[in-house]
Amino acid sequence: MSDASPIQIQELVDIVAARTGAPTTLEDRELHLVASSGHEGAVDEVRRRSIMRRRSSPDVQRLFASFGIAAAEEPLRIPGNAMPGLFARWCVPVRWRGVAYGYLWLLDPDETVPVSAVRAVADIVDQLAVSMARRARASDHTSWAVPELLSADAGARARAAEELQRDGLIPATRDITVVGLARHDGGPVGPVNTWLLPRGVLSAPIGQRGALVFSSGPDTAPDIADRAARSLLAEHTSGVAAGISGPVPATDGHTAWRQVDAALRVALHDGAGAVTVRSWSDLGVLRLLSFAEPDTLVTALSDPRAQSLLTGDPDLLRTARTYLDLAGNAQRTAAALSIHRQTLYHRLRRITALTGYDLDTGPDRLTLHLVLSLSDFR
Repeated sequence: MSDASPIQIQELVDIVAARTGAPTTLEDRELHLVASSGHEGAVDEVRRRSIMRRRSSPDVQRLFASFGIAAAEEPLRIPGNAMPGLFARWCVPVRWRGVAYGYLWLLDPDETVPVSAVRAVADIVDQLAVSMARRARASDHTSWAVPELLSADAGARARAAEELQRDGLIPATRDITVVGLARHDGGPVGPVNTWLLPRGVLSAPIGQRGALVFSSGPDTAPDIADRAARSLLAEHTSGVAAGISGPVPATDGHTAWRQVDAALRVALHDGAGAVTVRSWSDLGVLRLLSFAEPDTLVTALSDPRAQSLLTGDPDLLRTARTYLDLAGNAQRTAAALSIHRQTLYHRLRRITALTGYDLDTGPDRLTLHLVLSLSDFR
């Protein structure tokens, strides 16, 4: 079974559009957008939103499912009056050996495209079916292999790595990088449209999160993480966070998943309503979040002296955080807080009097900085 590249798939979709004269889109069986042709003239809201969001909306999915597209073996005409803003279109199941792996949608608002023209592109549909079947089967395989690759069970990790390497899904001689995806509102991420990502990125759900595994190198990871998160943003408007691990051997995926968890905690803390991406390599002291729950870490470092600062004057707390984040540089701290340097010195003396920490000594500064840094993640 040969496999077409994304560029070849786009070319095949363009050929269908040219032969039939109908604007054409290709979606996988989860109605993720795979490719779309250009179009002239008006297009309906369903096509426009599908292209912009890279997936059909839930109400459109339910509508199309009601026409029996999953079981159809021949082209189906979807009437234009089925829902507001919907033009008539042909649905062509992309099937391989009796299984539907996707759907071609041919926009036909005037119902001028005859079924004979649709059937005449059967050779192109077969080529698309082969490629989509191959990718879907790889996805079915990775849906269990990726969670095992990232699990705490060393034996399961070794078996998963061996199978994925044997099947050519990850190279045997290169480290892997892992990206985790999470919603800011805590709900399930759902399936990721891997057609938008570079070839070779494996995807699987793990609990409420999504996991991506690839071996293309850490330099490409931020782009992959950002693209994956943005592809989900239209569905999850509260915001999507992405955490990136460092490169690890394939048999040490659990370490990468712990690194991802720490990066995700920080990314989720950074804000909602957008895409936030954080990398393990940039976490600094917050890497400690990969070794224990935040409450456990804060408890281990708990000190009544720090608590008096955390629950006291917010100006003093903000001053302490800024001063410690800027390595005790008084000039930069005063500028960051927009206060006179003498005001800063007065506040620092008050912090020392309140907490008993001597901010002129390294151990006290380190302890207080750790407590303040981790307190946000309780």
